[in-house]
Amino acid sequence: MPWFLIYSILFLVNFDFEQGEKIVSKCRILYDISPTSVICGVTSRDQWSLDDFRGLMNETKKFYLGDNQFTLDIECHGGGNISIRQPIKLPGMTSLTVRNCYITDYYDYDFSQEVLSIESVLQNLKFTSCKIEYRHSVHVKHIQKKFEKLLAYEKCQISNTLRNFIFENSSFIYLEQSFTSNMPKEEEYYKNKLKRHEKCAHNNLTYIEMSSLDRITAKVMFNDLLQNGIFNSLNVINLTNNDLALVPSSLFTDSMYETVDRLEQVDLSRNKIEDIRFLFMPIMFNGQLNVDLTRNVITEISNRDMKKLKSFSRLGNEVNIRQNPLICTCNQKLLYEFIAEINDKNWEQYTYLKSMQCLDQESERNLKNISEYSYEGMCKKTDSLCVSEGIFESNKYSILGFSLVFLASVFACLLYKYKYRIAQLYRTKTTVQCHCPDNPKHYDAFISYSSSDERWVYDILYKRLQSFLPDVSICLHHKDFIPGACIAENIINSVENSRYTLLVLSSNFIESEWCQMEFQKAFHQTLKHRRHLLVLLIEDIDFTLLDYDLRFFLQTYTYLKYSDKLFWQKLTGTLQMSTKGDKISQMSTKGDKISHSSNPACKQLLPPDYESCV
Repeated sequence: MPWFLIYSILFLVNFDFEQGEKIVSKCRILYDISPTSVICGVTSRDQWSLDDFRGLMNETKKFYLGDNQFTLDIECHGGGNISIRQPIKLPGMTSLTVRNCYITDYYDYDFSQEVLSIESVLQNLKFTSCKIEYRHSVHVKHIQKKFEKLLAYEKCQISNTLRNFIFENSSFIYLEQSFTSNMPKEEEYYKNKLKRHEKCAHNNLTYIEMSSLDRITAKVMFNDLLQNGIFNSLNVINLTNNDLALVPSSLFTDSMYETVDRLEQVDLSRNKIEDIRFLFMPIMFNGQLNVDLTRNVITEISNRDMKKLKSFSRLGNEVNIRQNPLICTCNQKLLYEFIAEINDKNWEQYTYLKSMQCLDQESERNLKNISEYSYEGMCKKTDSLCVSEGIFESNKYSILGFSLVFLASVFACLLYKYKYRIAQLYRTKTTVQCHCPDNPKHYDAFISYSSSDERWVYDILYKRLQSFLPDVSICLHHKDFIPGACIAENIINSVENSRYTLLVLSSNFIESEWCQMEFQKAFHQTLKHRRHLLVLLIEDIDFTLLDYDLRFFLQTYTYLKYSDKLFWQKLTGTLQMSTKGDKISQMSTKGDKISHSSNPACKQLLPPDYESCV
């Protein structure tokens, strides 16, 4: 052995045979007990690493431990940090306990040949009040470089020599939120491969505890472990105090009972579970299982839940619901009947129910023994819940038939009430969405707008349309309304004598009654002559403020937004199509042999039987 290594060992090791202990790198080694115990205290000023400790142990273990096995207990003080990499292996280490530590590098795996060659004898693994660091980039690095080794290890998560696994009052710290572009594809492939990987055999694991965690961590960790393994020796699952409102999805399933055949206890105490509807026991399971639901928030054992409880409890299985805030109601007929038939030989595991107390539904104050209540006694009272349940039980088929008739009547009424809207929608969805040229119109477009938007209409919309399409005739209020005629008559004539109505939609338009009238007339023209109305949205508006018909139109038809880069191309293209169609229509009325389908712009949008479009 090199002299510098001997010197370093002598410096780190302090022999104290009288007290039966040694000090190695700030760790006390108690060799007068079996197995030998190594206790390490880590302060905020220390840098403790399992890799360094493993190297030291490899050089000094035989010097003071021989071939004996040992346990390792690490406790941090004042926020101490330690480095522990997976897989957690030390020669001869049978137990590892870590308390109050911030753990770095836990997911920075060490797959070196030195570590992989160590035969693990770890039987007990416990983390208490720890925070474990997770970096996504480190995980992806291992996916890229050590795919198969990582796949085999992460599927099993824990050593197959383990007997007890405890993760208590601990959490994960996620340090990275953003990923590079190439990471998701690799990780997606890895996860798919992980799902198809064969299950792990945890032949020695007897006890699993994941307690005092946040509910998401508890569910994810437990589901990953249970769904990916086969547990031939597992006796106890402890999920106490995890703030669970629902049990993890992998519990009480066919799959669970197929992989766990010696389970004796599931501890779900001190959670927020409200009922026992999750209970399930397959006929082929012959074990004796106790489910602890004490100190949850179960207020009622409904008739449905009571049936599940009795089915689950055959062959001596038990569900412990002590210390739950039960309320005695008349919805629990089967519970009262069940308690009345309990004796020392029949359902003896539930004799405790006779002495359990519940809150009186009427007073909501007095606590009484459940055994003092009876369904008949409670339903003699004027409790509407009792009466309704009794009526339902005796007349359930009549009530069901009446309910179906009632729902059919409501549906018919709604159909009649909204038949106009349904017809609108039907016509909208089944009509060809192209302007079919019919009788020649006096104008190509009538512009409907609020007077508050007049400057935009005249200076921008009208002038640009005139420059882009000189042949298009535009109807405007100030130049085309007939003097002396009422406004309503001018509106109706303008809409009917125009192929399109261009509706300039803004917050000003919504507040104008005359604008609303112009829209209604144009909307009916759209339903009658297909696409007549074009909505030009010139500003962002709140659609909830719109009239029902206008909101219906915007949800059903395409509208043009002024902010769209192709706004002018789309608008002028539509109006140009209309102008060409009108010229073709006029030629047809003069006897020329030209059909509507000769319009190349419209022809692209119409089916082969366009000749029938009128």
